[in-house]
Order: sequence, then structure tokens, then C-alpha cells
Amino acid sequence: MDQRTKIEETFLAPIGCALMARDTRIVEREGWYQVITPSSGTVSGNEVVLSQVPAGDAGAIVRDTMATYAAAGVPFRWSVGPLTEPGDFGDTLEAHGFRRSDGRGMAVAPEAWRAAAPSPDVTVERITADTIDDFLAASDAGWERSVPVADPDARRDDHVRALATGRFHMFVARRGGAVVGSGGFITKARSAYLVGGVVLAEHRGAGVYRALLDERMGRIAALGIPLAIAHARESTSAPILARLGFETVFRSRMYFSPAAAT
Repeated sequence: MDQRTKIEETFLAPIGCALMARDTRIVEREGWYQVITPSSGTVSGNEVVLSQVPAGDAGAIVRDTMATYAAAGVPFRWSVGPLTEPGDFGDTLEAHGFRRSDGRGMAVAPEAWRAAAPSPDVTVERITADTIDDFLAASDAGWERSVPVADPDARRDDHVRALATGRFHMFVARRGGAVVGSGGFITKARSAYLVGGVVLAEHRGAGVYRALLDERMGRIAALGIPLAIAHARESTSAPILARLGFETVFRSRMYFSPAAAT
């Protein structure tokens, strides 16, 4: 895969990877990809992944997009990177009150991954429809979700349906028997998109994050997928992934709407 193709594959990794709730709506056209999920209540499922717009229209498009999400009653995030047009689109977002978080598009060949020696008290389990509640609980605790889930049964069913597609793979980590972290990946034609890797605060630094990563890399390699992709925040996982061998394919920025928590 040449570098330009790798940039495109990495930047566009979220496309087609939204976990579809019953009210999720995808807005897709040439140069534009957007996900809207009112039931989420958070930026999860509410984002603009790709925006290529005329420079003169950027301000109006930002205002129209903000109005769309305001009508849905949810905050959202906006990805800005090497495929975004115009190049100064981030300045327009900041002028409209968006908050910036620096990140990286990162990738690694799973077949070349070398797992660490396992921690004796950390295990990783693949999630099934019967254990989906463990995944949801770990994810909510790890990400410190503060917005109540509007319909827990519907959210559970959404995740079970995602598992049934065969493309969504979810895992939890246990330490001393307790669920302490979660993570997943979604398969695409040429890559696997790593998502949701999180460890409960009191269990960080104990090998849990690495165990979740090692498990996912082994499974991706076994599927014969040549590239694993992560969109990582500079303030959290990006430096860790770089130390473990991930290539920084590009530097990017995530912009959070004025109502959103980062």
C-alpha cells in the first residue's frame, strides 16, 4: 500500500464503522460523510468524518451543521486532517466556538506485531451476545459516561446486532476477575479500525491496555487483514502507540462542538 493510499485508508477508517442505533442517520455525498444519532446523547455516533467544501461556503456549512445537531439535541465532533478542504477549516470551526484536540492517524501491520509477556492477573475475553453487558459497563466506566442512557435495552440490542454482522469485534479485560477495560475493532476490506480502547482509571499502568491491544492484533492478523488503524489523541494513547511501533501516518485535529465534553 503506497503512502497516499495509506493516508486515505487511515483518515477514512471511520466511514462505514458507525455502530448503527435504530435512529442513526448517515449523510453521505461526494466529499462529505456525517453520522447523526440523537439517542446517543454524546459525541459517540455524532460526528463529521469527511468534509470537503468550497472555502467561501465553509462558515455557512458549519452553522447549518451545528443547527442539525442542535435540533437532534446532541453535541458532536468534527475531524480535520489531510483530506479536509479547505486547509484552514479548523480556523473556521474555532471561530464558531469549537474546542480543538490534537491527534494522529496511526497504523501498523498486525502480522509484524509482537505481543508482550502476559500479565499473570490480566485476561482478555471476546464479547458475545450473552456477555455484552460486561462490555457496556466497562466502556461506560472507563470513559466516565455522565449522560444517562435514554434506552438501555435498545442500546444493548444495537450492540448485539453489530456483533451479528461479523464485522464488529468487542473485548473486555479482567484483572483479578473484575472487568477493568474494554476495546474493539471493526473490519473493512483492507484494514481493521481499532476503537474504544479504555482502562478504568484505578487499573491503568498494570498492563491492561497492552493486553487488550495484543489480543486484538492477534485476531486481526489471523483474519489476514494487512493494516490496523487507530485515531489516537495526542494527550492519551498516541504516544503509547508510537512507542509500541505504530506509524504516525498523519497529524490531525478533532474539534468538539461548544456543548461537547472532550
